[in-house]
Amino acid sequence: MIKPFSVIATRFVDLKTCIDQAVRSFCACDRGSIFINFGMVVIPLIGMVGLGVDIGRGYVVKARLSQALDASALAAAPYADDVVKLQAEFTKYFDANFPSDFMGVDISLETPVVGNNGTTVTVSASAILDTTLMSVLGRETMSVAASAEVTRLITPLDVVVSIDTTGSMGASDGTGTRLSSAKEASTILVNKLFGNETESENLQVGLVPWSAAVNVAERGVVYDSDLNSFVDGYWYTNNSPVPFTTEPDSDWVGCAYARYTDNSTDDDADHLLYDADVGGTVWESWEPMPRRVVNPSNGSLYTVRCPEWGITKLSGTKNHATDAINELSNPTGTTTIAQGLVWAWRALMPGEPYNQASDKSNLRRAIVIMTDGLNTSSYRDAYKGDLNVSEMNARLSAVATQIKATGVDIYVVEYHVETDLMKSVASATTAPFYFKASSAEELEKAFEKIGTELSELRVSK
Repeated sequence: MIKPFSVIATRFVDLKTCIDQAVRSFCACDRGSIFINFGMVVIPLIGMVGLGVDIGRGYVVKARLSQALDASALAAAPYADDVVKLQAEFTKYFDANFPSDFMGVDISLETPVVGNNGTTVTVSASAILDTTLMSVLGRETMSVAASAEVTRLITPLDVVVSIDTTGSMGASDGTGTRLSSAKEASTILVNKLFGNETESENLQVGLVPWSAAVNVAERGVVYDSDLNSFVDGYWYTNNSPVPFTTEPDSDWVGCAYARYTDNSTDDDADHLLYDADVGGTVWESWEPMPRRVVNPSNGSLYTVRCPEWGITKLSGTKNHATDAINELSNPTGTTTIAQGLVWAWRALMPGEPYNQASDKSNLRRAIVIMTDGLNTSSYRDAYKGDLNVSEMNARLSAVATQIKATGVDIYVVEYHVETDLMKSVASATTAPFYFKASSAEELEKAFEKIGTELSELRVSK
C-alpha cells in the first residue's frame, strides 16, 4: 500500500537528523585518521577515473567526426569549381553523417579550402563536449578536432562527346531547344573534367556532332577542292585526314558514307576502327557523300543530311571543346546512331585517320553519347537507305561491342526516350553509364554525374 506523503516526509526528516548527528560525532572524534587520508585521495582518484572516461568519449567523437568529414569531403569535392555549391554539399553530407544530437556535442565546421589548382579540397571541423567526472578537477568541457583532404586522381583521360544534332533536337525544351539544353549539359561536363584548369597535360576532350551521317572534316577548316591531293591511290582534302576512294566534289560538305555494301554478304567494316579485310573485301578508305543525292521515289535531287560542323579533335585545351559545343545550331537530319558512335571511337583512338590520342600507359578512354531519338532509315543517310531500322540497330550493337572490347567506357544519355538498345550500348545499364533524362535539369544532372565519375576522387589525408 502506498504511504501518505506526510508519513514519507516525516521519515525523511528523521533520517536527515540521524545523518547530521553521525557527521558531528565523526568530526568530534580524533580516532581513525585513515579516513582523513582517504578523503584527501578520493577526489583526485575520481578525477583520474573521469579523465579516462572522458578521453574515451573524446576518441569516440573524434572517430565519428573523421568519418563524417571523409564522406562529406568526397561528396562535395566534385564541386570544387563552385564554392557556393561546394559549401552547400559539404554541409548537407556532414549533417547526414554526424547527427546534431550525437553525444550532446557542439560542432563548428570550417569553410572548405580548395588548393593545388582545384585538385584538392580540405575540410575540417571541431567539437566541444561536456565532461562527466573530470568536472571535479574543474574541467567542465573538452574539445576535439579532425580534418580530411580529398585529391582528384591524376589519371590521364581522353574523352569524346558525341552529340545528336538531328532535326528533333530543334524541338522546344523549356526556355530553349533540346540542342541548347544538350550544349549546356555538355559544357557542364567539360567544366567538371577540367576544373579550374584551362590547359591540362592529363586530359583531352573531343566532339563529334552527328545526324544522318558524320561530317569528317576538321572543325573550322574550310574545304578547298583546289587543294585535293591524290596519294598512294587515295584522295585527301585540305580539311580532313580521312582517305577517300574517289575525289570529293567541288561542293562537298564534309560527310562520308559508312563502309557498308548492301550485298547480303558479311564483308562490311562500318563497325570497325581501322583498315580491314572483311570477307575478302579490303576497306582502307571511305566514299565521300555528294552534296545532293537522288530520291529513289521520284528521281529528283535532294541535299544530303550532313551536319555543318566537323569533328573537333582531341585537345587538352578547355576552350577548344567549349567553343565547339557553343557553335552547334540549326539541327537537321535523321538519326543514324551507329555513325555517331563509330566516328567518336575513331577520333578517340590512336592511329589513322585521327591520331591525337594520348600515349600514356595508364590512360583511360571514354565516349559520352547523347541522343533524343531512335534510328531512322533514309536514302540521305550514311547507309544510303539500304538498312531498315532493325538492321541499323544491329549495326549499332556491333559497333558498341567492338568499342567496349578495346577497353573504352561508353556513357549513354537518352533524352525524352528510353530504350533497351541504348542501355545495351552503354558499359552498364545503370548510372553512371546510362541515364534517361526527361528535362533540361535532368540532362544537366546526368552529364554532371558522368563528369564526377570520370574525375575520380580519393581521400588523401
